[in-house]
Amino acid sequence: MKKYFKIFKISLISYLEYRVNFVLSFLFSLVPFSVSVLLWVAVAKHSEFIKVKEVVSYYFVILIVKNITTTNSIIRFSDDIRLGELNKYLLKPYNYCFYNLMADLPERIVFIVMNFIPLILIYTFLHNYINLDLSLIKIFFFIIFLILGYLINFFIDFLIGLYSFYFSKVSSLYTSIKVLRNLSAGNIFPLLMLPAKIFLTLQFLPFMYTSYVPTMLLLEKTSFDLILKNLFISIIWLITLCLFSAMLWKRGMKRYSAYGG
Repeated sequence: MKKYFKIFKISLISYLEYRVNFVLSFLFSLVPFSVSVLLWVAVAKHSEFIKVKEVVSYYFVILIVKNITTTNSIIRFSDDIRLGELNKYLLKPYNYCFYNLMADLPERIVFIVMNFIPLILIYTFLHNYINLDLSLIKIFFFIIFLILGYLINFFIDFLIGLYSFYFSKVSSLYTSIKVLRNLSAGNIFPLLMLPAKIFLTLQFLPFMYTSYVPTMLLLEKTSFDLILKNLFISIIWLITLCLFSAMLWKRGMKRYSAYGG
């Protein structure tokens, strides 16, 4: 564990050198946030079923959740395999997957620290339009869901990256899954607006447990049984993705030719 902690520490120091980038990336993410809020506020003014507070609250929480659970490792996974950079990692005494996890995790931590004040300012500015159902137990499970959501996204990206063992480029596959993920996770609009059958189908996919479930946890009065149910499903998905990653890695290593690097 000491070696992984050292990787985490080195990566954290590296990300802190570029802390301005995290603030700028967050500020740019406010553009789609603002557009979505303004669009749905305009719709809410002409609808009896959509309330302005519900819209603003949803997109405020989804903004936080999406930025925390998002990972940016897919290109690194793919390039390491395609360009032969994987060679140098195979010779070192650590697991490639956990190495990248420890290298990527500090990015989320730096994001949270660097953007805490901007988020407080946004909340202060919009607090009259934000209505959250908070409690200590909900905040506790919210943090757990954020961790699980991040890990689920990480292993989804890792799985896509491992397909570089079989295909020269995975950018098209990644783009397709990214669109599906944004739609299915509720990053674009609340999933409750979908027809019941489609919403039920999305519950069998891992994406909604990365953003939508933790978001709704803070917005609605959720029963403890439902929280445990969603927690159980999230853990099952994480275990499933880990197992598939291990299987695909093992098969991929049989095909991998250590050229380049």
